[in-house]
Amino acid sequence: MTSVLLWPGTVGPSAGTPPRIPGSVRRTSSVDALRPDGLEGPLILVGRARDIRTTADRRTTDSDPELVAEASTRVAIDYFGQRLVTAVSCEPATAGTDTLVGTRAGSGFRTALDRAVPQLTADGTLLGLLLDEVPVVTLISGSAIARVSGKRPRNTIMPPTDVCAGWKAGGVMDVSQREGRFALLGIGPSAPALEDATDPLGWHTMPDLPPGSIRRRRRIDVVPGPQHGAVTVEGLFRDTFCEADGTQKVIHEYAVRATVDLATGTIRSTSATPHVLPGPDCPVAAASASRLVGQGLLGLRDVLRADLAGPTTCTHLTDQLRALADMHALIPLLP
Repeated sequence: MTSVLLWPGTVGPSAGTPPRIPGSVRRTSSVDALRPDGLEGPLILVGRARDIRTTADRRTTDSDPELVAEASTRVAIDYFGQRLVTAVSCEPATAGTDTLVGTRAGSGFRTALDRAVPQLTADGTLLGLLLDEVPVVTLISGSAIARVSGKRPRNTIMPPTDVCAGWKAGGVMDVSQREGRFALLGIGPSAPALEDATDPLGWHTMPDLPPGSIRRRRRIDVVPGPQHGAVTVEGLFRDTFCEADGTQKVIHEYAVRATVDLATGTIRSTSATPHVLPGPDCPVAAASASRLVGQGLLGLRDVLRADLAGPTTCTHLTDQLRALADMHALIPLLP
């Protein structure tokens, strides 16, 4: 296990969260990967998400937000079998989600989701975001087992080479893996709190993360301007692992910024900042975010799936950019 905390090209984990801006919309979400029955038990993914709108009245000093929507999910997975989904519950309850039971939690899950309840992701809903997280959170949950036990989980399939910058053929992680070393167990830095004590409503409520568990959380702020006829989108995502003593270590963290043209629904500019990544070859993928300039929000997930793949990209950055596809649902919520 390497003791490297940060690789060149990363800027380190974020501390705190920017204040909510009057006249803005904020979406936050989290998915916890839990094993309440022990390392050999089923994997339980518990998701929570919320949209709030902050008043445009600048005379309101505390900028109390208006709750627009909230949702939660619970997905059980037979992790050491065929990684099939064994149970799904959603709040609010949505017809069709029960048909996801029996599908694989990894590759193919998003296709099954689009077929079973296409409106969830197409409409940019909170449930769509939480369920869209299932395959990737299932994948990274395996690192929790390795961190606790010191062994690679049985039936683990390592990513193919050239699937992303970190796993490029001949790269540091590829060579480490072929030499029999743990390629994905860089010890990330301690996770500073993202919550702001002066703004208890800045994030949705989350329980303490149990030791040996992983949490993925996201924040997206949509703010009018700065140019006329445009909005600015700022987002952050972070994956953390909870150590035995309750401290959390950052596995992945990316920030993104984009501007969207309101008249055409297209992306004017994008940038990505790598904060924490698992391998030394990973940070170069940040430049791939610029490929989205000129793309429309509608159908963006399909574009990302087709075009942002390969050794110049990052699967976790692509996942963060997928959240931009929900902007068509958030922009109309602006005051």
